[in-house]
Amino acid sequence: MENEFVLMPTRTTCVLLFLTGLNTIDGTSVVNSTTRIILPENINLVYFGIKYTELYLQPNGILAFDPRAKYDPHRNYSDPLKDWQASDDHPFVAPLLFEKKPSISSLMTFDIYLRSNQSNEAFLDHLGVVIDKSFVGVHSTSLTFAVSVEWHTEESLCNNMETCQNANTSLVLATDGHLTFAMLEVPNTNLSVQYQSGFNFGYGRGWFDLGLSLDRLSGRHLYLINKEAPLTGGCDARREQVTGTVFVSPTVIDMFGGNILEVSGPCFLENEVIALLFGDPSKPIAIGECFRFSEIKAKCEVPPLTARGRVQVWVSLDGGVSISFKASVTVVHPTLTSRFVKLEGSGWGGTTARELTVRWNAALISTHPDAHIDILLVGYSEKTFWGFHLPLVKNVQVSQKFASFDSDDIHCDATCAEFEAGFVAVRVRNITHANQYRTMPSGAMPFGWLMRKYEESKHRSQWLHEKCTSWYRAEIEDMQWISRLDHCPCSLQQALLDFGRWQTDLSCNMYSKTPTCGFHKGAVHCVRSVGTIQKSGNQCCYGADGLLRYSEDTFQGSTPDRFHDWGADPYGSPGSVPSLSHGLADVMTFFYCCMWVDYKDCDFYMDVRPTTDCKYYKPPKQAMVFGQSHILTFDRRSATMCAEGDYVLYQDSNLIVHGRFQMNLRSLKSSFILTAIGIRAKDETAIIQLKYGAYQQNSKNRNESSDPVLDVIVNDQYQFYEREDNKWQDFNHLTVVNNDDLTLRKQSNFTVLSKHGVGILVFEFKGSLQVTLSSLPVQMEMSGGLLSQVLFNDSETQFSKWYVNNTLRQILPYRVDREMSEKHCPSIPQNFTSAICSGDKMCLYDYFTTGDTFIANHTRESSQQYSTNTDVLSKANSCGLLSVPRSTKSSFNYSLGSTVRVTGCRVGTLQGQTDYTCTDSGNSREWSPGVSASCSQDSTTKVDNQTSLAAGIVASVLIILVIMIAIIIWQRKKRNDKYALNRNDDPSFYM
Repeated sequence: MENEFVLMPTRTTCVLLFLTGLNTIDGTSVVNSTTRIILPENINLVYFGIKYTELYLQPNGILAFDPRAKYDPHRNYSDPLKDWQASDDHPFVAPLLFEKKPSISSLMTFDIYLRSNQSNEAFLDHLGVVIDKSFVGVHSTSLTFAVSVEWHTEESLCNNMETCQNANTSLVLATDGHLTFAMLEVPNTNLSVQYQSGFNFGYGRGWFDLGLSLDRLSGRHLYLINKEAPLTGGCDARREQVTGTVFVSPTVIDMFGGNILEVSGPCFLENEVIALLFGDPSKPIAIGECFRFSEIKAKCEVPPLTARGRVQVWVSLDGGVSISFKASVTVVHPTLTSRFVKLEGSGWGGTTARELTVRWNAALISTHPDAHIDILLVGYSEKTFWGFHLPLVKNVQVSQKFASFDSDDIHCDATCAEFEAGFVAVRVRNITHANQYRTMPSGAMPFGWLMRKYEESKHRSQWLHEKCTSWYRAEIEDMQWISRLDHCPCSLQQALLDFGRWQTDLSCNMYSKTPTCGFHKGAVHCVRSVGTIQKSGNQCCYGADGLLRYSEDTFQGSTPDRFHDWGADPYGSPGSVPSLSHGLADVMTFFYCCMWVDYKDCDFYMDVRPTTDCKYYKPPKQAMVFGQSHILTFDRRSATMCAEGDYVLYQDSNLIVHGRFQMNLRSLKSSFILTAIGIRAKDETAIIQLKYGAYQQNSKNRNESSDPVLDVIVNDQYQFYEREDNKWQDFNHLTVVNNDDLTLRKQSNFTVLSKHGVGILVFEFKGSLQVTLSSLPVQMEMSGGLLSQVLFNDSETQFSKWYVNNTLRQILPYRVDREMSEKHCPSIPQNFTSAICSGDKMCLYDYFTTGDTFIANHTRESSQQYSTNTDVLSKANSCGLLSVPRSTKSSFNYSLGSTVRVTGCRVGTLQGQTDYTCTDSGNSREWSPGVSASCSQDSTTKVDNQTSLAAGIVASVLIILVIMIAIIIWQRKKRNDKYALNRNDDPSFYM
């Protein structure tokens, strides 16, 4: 029997109730019967990432979101590798469940509360106050809907009360339209039987176990449950606990620090000295100041850090002596963080300045009427890291929103001069007055105007030349690090397609709404190497012609990084700190040698930062799964998957990739689609799957999505990529990047990067996954899996070889099939044609099986793109750099067949042959005739005769490019060769 409630808002504040067999929604009692509640259209209730419009109250102790939901006491819901199918898994809340016996009777009582009903407002307001006090990051909650349910289960014939399953439980489910909360309450009980308590996400998406041991079962438990990572409310009073969970908000923070974190976990006592430790608790990278806000919450300032990515956070209740509760936060690269400090006035980024102004967002830093701030320069060095704080302005009221100072009043001594860069900080004096920030940082910047006074006292007007040449002498002694870097791709197309090794450089990004390329004028796009080699990395920039720009040809060319801008894991040591190590080694030196001296000494810089020549670039190979499970291998063979199950798509000594194929419930014929990808690198796993799974796509009961169409689960934890500052997330062995434009669509297009150069592009199209995998030939030769093997459409042998039928090998949770089913692909009638396919067999197959022209057309385009990509990723048809240091040229096109004339010398006198053509010698591409041109230089252009030595090293290490810019990878979403650049006062530190 099922009772039905339809809650409908009217034009007044009352609620009309349509029900079957019941008369009231207040304190309604139901015996052994399910009640269905249909929510009003204006009620937005999201449970673990999915919006629901109906609730089902079951008398056995379940609040369900699907009429098919049921509790199976024989299932272990918390087992990550389920032994049942996702199609038999439905979402529900289970406060307390155990095996139900026939002799047990169930009585259920419930109440419903709507904001539109004035008599319900007091309850909803009171519940909102409780929620605000109990959860970090939750403020001013205004609930719109709540349902309160109480279950009474009684075993009528029971002699042994210790094993009787008599228990009362209650649940309040509430939402404000964005957040959803659950409050569970279990009274004192002597229950000693096996039980399960938790939240079932449903549809194969997981289970969150409340982890309530018998000694903690009684009492009230609060949870925030609208996202796939539940948040626990309240605090833990057990002081003897050795380790426990702490919850922090926000969970994404700036590496420069300053954020105020709300912290909950242990119940905080008065007079405790609370501290927040970051990193290894035995040797933390930083400690944050905290204060007790309430028994449930503390507030802590994030100090400046030296790491990015996942960082552990520990709570100490005795000032850092011991720790007992932990969590983790994501620390974001400084250039990806929004800035709320504006620097005004001429000279912030230069060597001369007078009156400078700092403006700040007052509401974010404090709304307290008595709040005052100081403005500081926070300096960084590779010796002491964050060891310098220089006051600029003191004791200004926050509400003033700006402050100015004269730079001549700020003095710098020898200690100050050791800190050449850092940021401007607006800092609230009293931490208890802080709002979202205690310290509000600017972006990273050089301290040129501050250093100048001290440096001129030592070297007078030649101080920049002295710093440049001194650095040059040290650098020229060790140039071997450049030879170990990957060679730059010759063309922009190759750089974009080689996404496993190269990713967009944010300082010069053609996809950006406001591309700058400030240090690389004339370039339209740059990429950086994903990996590091001894902390070093590479950068390659391309012009509007799609060709690589060399540092020998232009002072705005491609320059390798002595220390990678993204840092090097493990972080926290000299040379490995994101942004800052690179800033001091590669950017400050560019200021000294180039920008601050009108490029007079810039040849010194380029001599020790030569572009890695593309002549010896070794492109990757690609393989794809697309459409109705069509497979194109690395060696251009094709096959179509027509069976359900998990298969190994790719594996090498470092990485394994599984794909889950399931029947497409939308297809007219029997076709199959890819629904999930599982990736394992060493002990780390990443899963990307359709949010509902294939079986839910056509279900008539399927509920709405509250945006993301793909789930991303790393190491059994759901990860979220909804903001610009967390679109890129690093883990121990894998990196996951959201490629979507967040203003259009969330979490539908991802790239997974491994540490050894394999890239996996995964995106959703029309309810199925499409995958492109990029691997280096040397790895591909040692690899296995469906994408690596020679496949034939009529061969079952290769498919069965890579079928996953062992739970121990399984990466993806839940079972599809344990035995491989026979492979039967539908046969296309000989007279079946379609104009959109242009004879493409895979396109015709998809149109025949689905009847969908969009799917068929996409398949045809995918097949064509694969062919195009394969052609582009061929051997570099380039002779490499025509290396004539200090020269000027008629063209920088070094592709096969091009002729380049050396037209003169920037420094020195031109000697030797001037015209050269890139020719094919059979085994390689070479300049003809052999390069003899040179620019003779007098001694005034040398530093201890080492410039010519650098040129020789350049010639042996460099390479170059070919190819025009044509297509920008469909799966992912004028030239200016001036040597001089006007001095730029923009303090941006990103190169």
